[in-house]
Formats: sequence, structure tokens, C-alpha cells
Amino acid sequence: MKSFYNIHLLKILFISLIIALLSACTEVKKSEPAIYLIPEDYVGSLYIIFNAPNGEPPKYEGDSRVYKIPLSGVLVTQMDANEGWIENSQIQYFYVSDTGERSPISEDSSLKRGSTESGEEIRTMYGGGLGHTVPAYGCDFIYQNFTVGTDSEQTDSKYLFDIHEAIKIENIDGKFFDSICPNRKRSSPAIYLIPESYTGTFYIIYNVPKGSPSKYENGVPIFEVPSSGVLITQAKGSDVWEENPPNWHFYYVNNKGDRTPIKKRWHDDIENTPEFLSSTQLTTFHASMEGIILSKNCSVHAQLFAVGQISDIFDSQFQFDLKEHIDTSFYEKVCANH
Repeated sequence: MKSFYNIHLLKILFISLIIALLSACTEVKKSEPAIYLIPEDYVGSLYIIFNAPNGEPPKYEGDSRVYKIPLSGVLVTQMDANEGWIENSQIQYFYVSDTGERSPISEDSSLKRGSTESGEEIRTMYGGGLGHTVPAYGCDFIYQNFTVGTDSEQTDSKYLFDIHEAIKIENIDGKFFDSICPNRKRSSPAIYLIPESYTGTFYIIYNVPKGSPSKYENGVPIFEVPSSGVLITQAKGSDVWEENPPNWHFYYVNNKGDRTPIKKRWHDDIENTPEFLSSTQLTTFHASMEGIILSKNCSVHAQLFAVGQISDIFDSQFQFDLKEHIDTSFYEKVCANH
């Protein structure tokens, strides 16, 4: 009797477990079917950025979402991220010609990779996972990333770009971030005064008690770069989200104090282009502020800049490492409180 009771109890527990599992499965969120429309012959990175109030309105064909990727490879949409489980058969990828004709693209897998009978490589879609930007400077959103092309095209850097480069593509007029990240931190305004004819690298080291006192012009901080190329200041630096903050102004300054604006800015899009190789215009470059370790017990918050013709600012003869400027007096001023 006891044995029968134990078996009966086990059956009840087993049935209860099955019911619990089935209940759990019914709560799994299911994604909507999706159709991805990609410009004909496009290769490389693709991004979809979700939940953007000023993005493209939702589009559907029947029950399927439609993501129409623009020529830039970056779609900004008002739709949510469509998270959840979905069968592969409910996801469709197409190349779309100028006349609207659709050619199916296979999803990349070990079963579908390869070549046609003629030896031509097959273009496939790869990826599709959701990503989350680092919540830096008050801006955070979800995106989806793919690559499309042959095996070689999907690994060729000239066709690939990251989410930050994708953001720049869609943020030319500034409206994208104004809607999706209204509380993001913007760079503080600043004026940079550089000795006339100075070319190459210069550094600003921030938050140093023994550094040069902070200076202002109509409430805007001024950074006067010395001929050594290293400014040590008590002022606080401004973290950078935009590649070229519109409220930063650079000037060459002569011995009389006359200022000549340096208006051109280096940006990723011009590197390795004819403009990059041949331009004689003066331009500036900057990197984000970061911690630099000078010694075992001393690190500083510093920012790297460069000024000159586009081809010059990355020429090794005009560059120097901050550590090259470390001597006893430098160390005593910068690391005195470490």
C-alpha cells in the first residue's frame, strides 16, 4: 500500500511539473514576423535603432513588420525592439531593386554558407541580435545589428561600422538625439587658444590643484595652450559625446593676441579619402578625456588634441606621447597630491 501511495504521489508531482512547464511556456513572449528590405547590392553593416520618436513610422505587410533599410544602412524607427521568440520561417530578408523587385537573401548559417555551382560567393545575412548602448552621458537605447554580403565582404573593414558611427550617420542635423536622448549630457562650451603655426599633438591635463588657474571669457572657459603643447590646468574637463561639439571653438593666436579661427574639424568619414590625403586646410582633432597612468602612484585626467593640415596631424613627426614630457618639475606639479 505504501509503495502504491509513493507511485501515486510521484505521478501527481510529475503531472504538476508538466502543467507548470506548459504554463511557463505560454508566458514566453512571441515576436511579430518581420520582413527586412535592403537596397540592391548593399554590403556591410546594417543597423535598426528602435523607439525613436522622430524615426520612421511603423510599417506592416499583413501581420509582418517591415523594416525598409535606407541606402545609409541605418534605419531609425518608432517601433519597439520586437523582443521575444520567433521561428526562422517568419523572418524574411530581401534585396530590393530600384523598381521594387525583391530577391530573397538567405540567413547565414553553416548549412547555407558557400558558393554557387559557378564558384560565385553567395551573399547572406548574418547577425540580427539586439544590442544596448552603454548608458553614457544620459543616452541609452536598443538597436539591432546585421551584416550582409559574401564571407569576404562581411569581414572587410571598409564595409563595416559600429553603432557610434551609425549614430553619426543619422545625427547630421542633431534631431535624432534630441528626441531619443533628451536628457543626455552635452559637452560644455570651450575656447581653445593655440600658438600661431603650432602643428601636431597637444594635451590638456585637468583638475590639477597646482595647474594654471581657470580662465573664462563671458562665462566660457578658455584653454591657452603653451608652446610646449601641454597645458596643466585647475579647470575641469568636459566629457565628449559628439565627435565635434558645436560649442567648442579653436583659434590660432599670434604674439599680439590676434585670433584666427580654425573652423575645419577632423571626422571619421574623411579618413583615407582623397580629401584626407590632399587637403591643405587647417583642422583640429580631439579624443575623449581619459585617465592616463604616469607612474605607479599617479594618474591624471587628460585629453589629446591635434591641429594642422589633415594629413599632418597623424604624421609621426608631429606627434608625441604625454609621458615624454615627464620630468621632476612636471611630476611635482601634476602628481603632488597622489
